[in-house]
This record gives sequence, C-alpha cells and structure tokens, in this order.
Amino acid sequence: MESTADILEKLSAYGELIVSGLLIMLGGMVAILLLYRLVAALIKPGTLFSRIMKVVFGAIYALILVITVMLAAERLGYDVEGLAGIAILLVIVGAIVVFFLIPFLPRLPYVVGDMVQLRGVMGSVEAITAYQTVVRTFDGQTVYLPTALVMAGAINNFTQVPQRRVELTLTVNASDDLGAAKTQLLTLMSSESAVLAEPPPAVFVTGIEDGRATLFAFCWVANADWFATRDALWIAAAEAFSTSDGFTLAAPQVSVKTESST
Repeated sequence: MESTADILEKLSAYGELIVSGLLIMLGGMVAILLLYRLVAALIKPGTLFSRIMKVVFGAIYALILVITVMLAAERLGYDVEGLAGIAILLVIVGAIVVFFLIPFLPRLPYVVGDMVQLRGVMGSVEAITAYQTVVRTFDGQTVYLPTALVMAGAINNFTQVPQRRVELTLTVNASDDLGAAKTQLLTLMSSESAVLAEPPPAVFVTGIEDGRATLFAFCWVANADWFATRDALWIAAAEAFSTSDGFTLAAPQVSVKTESST
C-alpha cells in the first residue's frame, strides 16, 4: 500500500493542475451566474425567451465543466483531441433535447426564495425537501409544512409575476358626492410614484346598501413595491376622506328595535 508521503507527493505534483482547473471552473460559473441574473432581470418569467435563456446558460455551464475536464486530461498526457469534439456535440444535442422537454417535465410551483402562501401560511420559502417545505413568515416564525400536503392544496406564488394589483375597498355615505370620491381616489393612486401607468388605476362603485356606497379602487405596481404602496395608499385615503367636505368614510350603523309592551 502507498504511504501517506507517497500520496502527498502525488497530490503536490498535480497541485497546480488541480488549482488551475478549479479556478477555471469556478471563475466561469461565477461569470455565467452574474450574466444570467443580469439577463433574467430583463426577461419576464414564463416566456419562451426565459426558457431559451435557461437552456443556453445551462449548456454553457456544462461546456465549462467539459472544457475543464478536457484540459486536465490533456495535462495528464491523455489524447483528448477526438473526445473533445464528441463531448461538446453531446452537450449541444442535450441542450436542444432539454429545451423541448422542459414544458413536459414536472416541477414545483415554487423555489427557495419565493414569497408564497401555502395552506394559509404566508412567507418566504427557505428550504424544500421531498418531505417538507420550510417557510419563514414575515413575523420571524419558521413553519414546517409536509410537501405532500402542500401539493394537495392551493398555492399562491407572489414572486413569479412581475406586477401585482393593490386593491382598496372603502365605504362612504350614499348621499356623498360619489363622483368626487372616485376622482380623489384616482388622484391618490396616480400621484403615487410606484403605481404603474399601464394598466391605469380605476375606481368603481360596487353597490349601495343601507345608505352606504362601496367604492372599489385598484392599481398595479411592481411586485417588490406591493406592501409599501398599499400602506401608503391606505394612509393617504384615510387622510383625504377625513378632511374632505364632499365625502367621508361611512361609520358602522347599528339598528336597534324596541317593542312596547301592553
């Protein structure tokens, strides 16, 4: 059997080769990862271009590994001239096959880092295994959900869409100036910097009952701006409706009936 000294001597002899191979592989992967994130920020998820991008960058990752292995084999004295072309061809063919298979491959509707709502639990996905999904809620709790149970229920993924709708439902007195109230809500939403111009904000009267009218307002914002924008709009609406002379928020009404006894 080889002694420890012999093993260390062989490792030191190939030390430069190991280090250079690792540097090439890691450097290439980091560069591809940064480029992938840059391109991903410009492409909407779920589109054909998104699928092409994933396949292309996956193929580049595979090519980096193949090239690194070929360089190492060549440094060790192996003849890789014929194998290099075959390996690169296999990577390209594999990428083409994967491109057409992706729509048919099973996949989870969420990944680590997505903001989701699973079985009534809302938070960020921290880990996924075959047995459980770990969610970190916004108040700092760690919730462990059986993955099989999660897959059997409704799943809301708020990360996969680039835009999200902010909704406000307010109740005013039916005798108020409803047109002015609608205009005020539109002005509030349009003046908020995070609100998108397309689709445009809108306000509708959805019903009148017991002397009160319900106003339903909505606008669209970038996914990351949803919480902050909703908070800002609720505060602005409360201030605007409390200081206006033409319309105010309707207070809850309680009807009391009395019966006279004879």
